[in-house]
Amino acid sequence: MKTINTPLPPRNPCQSVCEIDPQTTFCKGCQRSQNEREWWPAYTDDQQREILRRCEQRREALQSGDALAPDMGPVVSRKKT
Repeated sequence: MKTINTPLPPRNPCQSVCEIDPQTTFCKGCQRSQNEREWWPAYTDDQQREILRRCEQRREALQSGDALAPDMGPVVSRKKT
């Protein structure tokens, strides 16, 4: 029998720090914006992957002094099934 591999949904990047940095406006633990934290369950898998990419960019930017990736913002409706 052939096994079907389905992609796993993205992991929630929460680090249990949950404190917004007043200078960056991103969480000190996961580097998500307040919108990205609140709307995480409503984002599609692709949107969540984009947030994870932005969080990684933000971590690197904070170390190097580069510009931070922008907030993804809220979503209107949940598109996952």
